[in-house]
Amino acid sequence: MNDVQREADELWRYYSELGRRLSQAGVRDVPDLLGLYEQMKRALDAVSRQEIQWALEQAERLIETLVRMDSDLQALRALKQRLDRLGG
Repeated sequence: MNDVQREADELWRYYSELGRRLSQAGVRDVPDLLGLYEQMKRALDAVSRQEIQWALEQAERLIETLVRMDSDLQALRALKQRLDRLGG
């Protein structure tokens, strides 16, 4: 019986320590953590991988276009500076 009591005490101490650590991380307790997990899972289920992939591809295309525009504008500025020096 003594072993059972000791093991129960150890388990209780661990569970209390776990609660303390969760609390330091901004989570009240284990049930709260499990609720947050379920909430996050539902939120992520609301967005498909295909949608995320599409958005990533759109962002990459936009970045490529902006980089090309930046390069073109820098070349235009350099050309304008050269012409200004020659003309003036």
